Amino acid sequence: MKIRKNHARKRYRYNVNRKTLNKTRSSTGKIKDPRMKKMWMEDQRVGTNFSEMGLAKDVNKAIAIPSYKKDRLLAARVLNGFLEEELEEDERRALGIKKPVVEEGPKRGHVVQELEQLASERADPEFRLPKGVVKELSYFLNKHKFNYKAMVADRKNFGQWTWRQFRLKIRRYMSIPEQFNVYLEQKKLPVGVKPDWEEYESDSEWK
Repeated sequence: MKIRKNHARKRYRYNVNRKTLNKTRSSTGKIKDPRMKKMWMEDQRVGTNFSEMGLAKDVNKAIAIPSYKKDRLLAARVLNGFLEEELEEDERRALGIKKPVVEEGPKRGHVVQELEQLASERADPEFRLPKGVVKELSYFLNKHKFNYKAMVADRKNFGQWTWRQFRLKIRRYMSIPEQFNVYLEQKKLPVGVKPDWEEYESDSEWK
């Protein structure tokens, strides 16, 4: 017995703007960075843009996996007493050896230098904690000070952090003066000095 298939009836969607839909499907997306948008050539393909700028569209193709077979063939040619550079054009064709391609620099090589300079300007050498983590740690410090055992049992410990995790995060927080000094100023405590609060530092206290 042949299985009967039910096909859904095709309906034309009158509420869809076909012009906008085609533009969305054919678009490669908007470039938000004004510098990168200035360097991008709209009339060229994505791969051509990347290659001319000296960038890689596909990392696997840019850094190919080493071919053991090619290395062995090259070693055999060297041992046989001739190199590919010494062969003439007719001999290359007879042996099926392609002429080595002379690699030239990218046409828009200055793009890489500008991107590297831009990355160095934006790079922050010092570590900072996210604002959400700072707010969370400030809450625990205000309520429990350095009592990590009470922090573990706190109802706002949504991340289920252990007492070791609390101690590590708070010590990391205190090691960043730019962020921890703001907390000390809000609490009207001496800036640049660790608060004189009792701290559980011995593992034996958590048995």
